Amino acid sequence: MYGCSTSADISAATAAHPRPDFKRQILAAFTNGFKDRPDTTFGTVNADVLEHFVPGFRRTDFVEVIKSNAWPQ
Repeated sequence: MYGCSTSADISAATAAHPRPDFKRQILAAFTNGFKDRPDTTFGTVNADVLEHFVPGFRRTDFVEVIKSNAWPQ
């Protein structure tokens, strides 16, 4: 994590800046931002190239990173 390395740091940050329902809301914001123009998402992720050409490489699923993040809401 960037700048926060302990549970105390995370607790202090989320206490100072509450994020109720953050994970669901941020994923909805991303979806709403390009759902009406899906073609604009094509070619914007270099991991697509690596997954295609580098044997065994699997891109990280951005949605799963957010949903399974250890930070509290």
